[in-house]
Amino acid sequence: MSTEKLDVLLAFPGERFSVFDAMVPLGPASLAAVLEENDFTVKVVDFNRYHGDFRSDLATWQPALVGVGGTTPTRKGSFLTAQLTKEVLPGVPVVYGGVHASFAAQDTLEHVPFIDYIVKGEGEYTLLELCRRFVRDEDVDIYALDGLCWRNGHGVKENPHARLDDLTSLPPPARHLLADNAVSKMDIFDLNADFLMTSRGCPAGCKFCSASRMFPGGVRYRSMQSIQDELDDLLSRKKIQAIKLFDSTFTADHRQVRAFCQLISRYNLLWECEIRADTVDYALLRDMRNAGCCYINVGLETTSARLLMSMAKNISVQQTEQVLDWCRLLDIKTKVFFTFGHLTQTFDECLQDIRYMASKKESIDFFAATAGMRVYPGTPLEKRMLREGLLPHGFSWADYSAPLSNLLVGETGDVLLLRQKQLPLWKLLVVLFKLLCCRTLLNASYVRKMFRFNLLQLKSAVLLRFVYCGRVIRRFCRPSGNEARRARISQRRWPGSRRVI
Repeated sequence: MSTEKLDVLLAFPGERFSVFDAMVPLGPASLAAVLEENDFTVKVVDFNRYHGDFRSDLATWQPALVGVGGTTPTRKGSFLTAQLTKEVLPGVPVVYGGVHASFAAQDTLEHVPFIDYIVKGEGEYTLLELCRRFVRDEDVDIYALDGLCWRNGHGVKENPHARLDDLTSLPPPARHLLADNAVSKMDIFDLNADFLMTSRGCPAGCKFCSASRMFPGGVRYRSMQSIQDELDDLLSRKKIQAIKLFDSTFTADHRQVRAFCQLISRYNLLWECEIRADTVDYALLRDMRNAGCCYINVGLETTSARLLMSMAKNISVQQTEQVLDWCRLLDIKTKVFFTFGHLTQTFDECLQDIRYMASKKESIDFFAATAGMRVYPGTPLEKRMLREGLLPHGFSWADYSAPLSNLLVGETGDVLLLRQKQLPLWKLLVVLFKLLCCRTLLNASYVRKMFRFNLLQLKSAVLLRFVYCGRVIRRFCRPSGNEARRARISQRRWPGSRRVI
């Protein structure tokens, strides 16, 4: 193992179980690229693919600063990463960032003592200044930094986060720091693929989503040169046949889409993207298809006009159907998102959506449906739930643990599901059963793929826990004469090195 001095360690927590392939951590890779551009040495640990002994590796690497990312479903893994860091390197500052941190900063700092600072929003340049202060001991007034949150003697202090207007100022993500063995698959086609982001932000403001609030002020775009540089680097490292664009709404600007089509055509790659039904026309879809687009994701959520208006979706069923018709003419595969359990949704409205899905089985290639509305911090949905007493007084995201009943509707992550009197859990179970009976939830090949993937994850977790614990026992139970030390060690938790993170 290399003994080169490490300035910054960036850690990304893993998912316990997943329906879809784990995303490549492009956020930490972007942070790392800015740090490397300024001559900091950086390592990225993606716990979805990391197989080491984290405590031992921390002691070896001796980073001067540790940054932890993550989402709401993986927040407990982020907190545990911070805790392990403080156990091994108590004097090293721990900085937490990402979408959950941005909207639950005060709650996190009040309940998680292992985190020293939180960076809200786009954190590349705020993290850079923190590294200048803590790694190089430069004279930086960190408490004036955009988006920084910290504890002072009177509670938690939060600075507003600033929008990064010029994405061309960012270097391409440091993919050389990511695991080259990370293999993703494009749905339906079963092609080796990888992720790419060409923009930040979303033109919509759906009340259940935080994308437009994480990156406020509309959509911003990367330059084609930056995208080309990243593609060239990616293809030099991996053999892939497809690209999965991770933009919130790839088709928000037609000029940008056509510029990307011109660029991607040179690479002979198939690709997929996420669109809104009100941001495309036939001509744009045709140009996308000619450039290799073979699969689109579109969110309809429900066929109820009342609910579409109340959630600020601002599209209609007719608009979506028109887009799907165009895609069939152009031989573009389609995935349509439905959610059951929206705020104020009735059981009859759920049954109406199921009947609609059943009638469209021949024209829609893949239905991505969830039973139970997932609630995330920072969304108007969360704020409305607080106002209407649907969340308990003093609710804390840091302390909340999902009930086991979530598993009944297929939710394995540690997330909050909306519970309503008119749509209780047993009715959501009926919805799920009807979806399975009419074969609109998941096709057979995808169920097999999901089962195989998670079975391998479980096998890996059990094996790593066994090997790790055996190593710990041998290390600390040798005759040493230090009985007090052994007693302390025996009382500590020794979680597996990968899956618990």
